[in-house]
Formats: sequence, structure tokens, C-alpha cells
Amino acid sequence: MNRTFPIESALIAALDAGDFVRRHGNSLSELLHMIAGDCGLDLYCEAERLLDGLSPDPVGVGRAVREMRDLLADADAPADRYAAALRWHGARLTDLASRLPA
Repeated sequence: MNRTFPIESALIAALDAGDFVRRHGNSLSELLHMIAGDCGLDLYCEAERLLDGLSPDPVGVGRAVREMRDLLADADAPADRYAAALRWHGARLTDLASRLPA
């Protein structure tokens, strides 16, 4: 089911995603790289590129956030070393994705 998002709330959600990436980007990019190698890092860099600027595209940001979330959800952390980081980042990305248009 497609939901409609008022443009103002979608933009605020995209800006919140940008704030999250600025604050937690180091650990998120390391986690994505550890899990998926260059593919994970490319996803992170794409999200960062989409979030650069004063008015990011909420649809593009939503797609990027969902792709990162899905990558983390499908990950098998070796010996649960990264389990807490996977859960924390996954939960936050899920929250952000729920507020962004598909």
C-alpha cells in the first residue's frame, strides 16, 4: 500500500536522515563495509551524496535508507561481534524509512 506524504513532513524526514548520517556516519559506513564490502560502502556514499545540500530529495533518500536497512537486516554478523551495532543501526534506519516516501 502506498502512503501519501505531505511534502513538508517528507522533507523534514529527509533532513532527519541527513542529521543521522552526519552524527553516526562513521560507524554506519564501517558496518556496511564490513558486511557487504565495497557494495555496502557504495550504498552509504550514495545516501551521503543524496543528503548533501539544503533540500534533499525525500524519495531518493527513502530508497537509499531502505537499501541500507535491508542490507543490515540480511547480514549475518560473524560470532555476533557486530550484533548490537546491526540492531541499533537497523532500528534507526527502520524508523527513518517509515517516515520517508517510497
